[in-house]
Amino acid sequence: MSEKLSRLQRALAFWQLDGVLLTRRDNIAWLTDGASFYVVERAEVGVASLLITQDKVLLLAPENEMPRILAEESLPFACEPLSYPWFQSLNTLLPEGKFGSDTPQNGMSDIQQAMVALRQGLNSNEQQRFKALGREAAQIVEGVARQLQAGVTEWQVEAEIVAACLARGIRPMCTLVAADERISAFKHPVPTQKKLQQHMLITLGAERHGLHVSLTRLVHIGEPGPALRQHLNTLCQIHADILCATQPGQSWSTLFQAIKDAYQRHGHGDAWRDHHQGGPAGYGCRDVILTPDTRGDIHSDIAVAWNPTLSGVKSEDTFLLTAEGCEGLTRSGEWPMITVQRGERTLYFPDWLALPASS
Repeated sequence: MSEKLSRLQRALAFWQLDGVLLTRRDNIAWLTDGASFYVVERAEVGVASLLITQDKVLLLAPENEMPRILAEESLPFACEPLSYPWFQSLNTLLPEGKFGSDTPQNGMSDIQQAMVALRQGLNSNEQQRFKALGREAAQIVEGVARQLQAGVTEWQVEAEIVAACLARGIRPMCTLVAADERISAFKHPVPTQKKLQQHMLITLGAERHGLHVSLTRLVHIGEPGPALRQHLNTLCQIHADILCATQPGQSWSTLFQAIKDAYQRHGHGDAWRDHHQGGPAGYGCRDVILTPDTRGDIHSDIAVAWNPTLSGVKSEDTFLLTAEGCEGLTRSGEWPMITVQRGERTLYFPDWLALPASS
C-alpha cells in the first residue's frame, strides 16, 4: 500500500467526502511518484483521472489513451482501469455520492488547496530525485552560460537550454532570458530576439517526474563594476536572512514579515513589493506564492524556492528544508559563489560569472 494513498484515504473522512477525483498533473505526479497522464506539454491537467475512495482506486481514461497509460505509466498501487469513448464525457462514469475534485466539476467540492497542503513533506525517495534534478538543472544552465558570447540572442540561449533539458528527460517549464537593460525592465523576461551586449540573466524552472526546481544565474561579459557586484552582494545578504528565517514550525505569515524586515535591514525597504518572493516548491513550480495572507505553518522536509530581487539582479535557487537547515539543491559545485556568514552558518549564493571580453 502506498503511504501517500493511505494519507489521502485517511483525509477523506476529515474532509467528509466519499472520494476524490484527481486530474491535475501535480496531484497525479505526487500520488503516483511521477506519473502525469499528460499529452499537451503545458496543460495543467492530464488526459486521465484517478478516482480514489476508501477502498479502491479507479483509473479513468478515454479508450484511445488507456493502452499507453497502462503500458508506460507505472503506479505504486493497484487500480481498476475504466475507459470510455473519447467523444463521451468523464462524468458518465462518476458514481453518486459526496465527492471532491481538484478541477471544476458540477456537484463536487473544490479540494485543490487541501491537496496542496496534503502534499507537503518529501519522503527520502523524493528528496533523492529532487537532488538529482537540481544538480542537473544547474549543470544545464551553467553550461550554457559559460559559452555565452556577445551577439547571441535570447532565443538562441533559450533553445540551447531547452534542448539540453529534453535530452535529460527534464521538462523546461519556465525559461526566462534577459539581456542588458531587459534585466531591470521586466521581472519575468520572456526571451526575445534581443542580442547580448554585456550582461545576461537566465532563469530556469525545470520539472521531472512531477518535481520542480527553479534557479537563476547572472553572466557578465568582462568584469562587473564595483557597484554591480555590491548590488548582488546586498541581495545575497537579503536571501541569507530569508533562508535563516525559514524554520520548521514557524507560520508562513511570520516568515513573510521576516522577508519584509530583511529588505528593510539592508536598505531596500519597499523593494519586496516589486516582485513576488517565491515560496514552497515541490509538485508545482511554487506550491504557494507567499503573501501576507498565506495560512499554515512551515514543515520540515519540504523544498523552498525564494527569489529575492533588486533592480538588475535576482538571487534564486531551490533548497531542501530539513531540521538541520536549508540544503541547496540547484548547485553544480562549479559556479563562482558569494559567501555569507550568519553566526555559525555559512551560506553560499551564485555570484556573477565574468566571461572574458572578446578582443
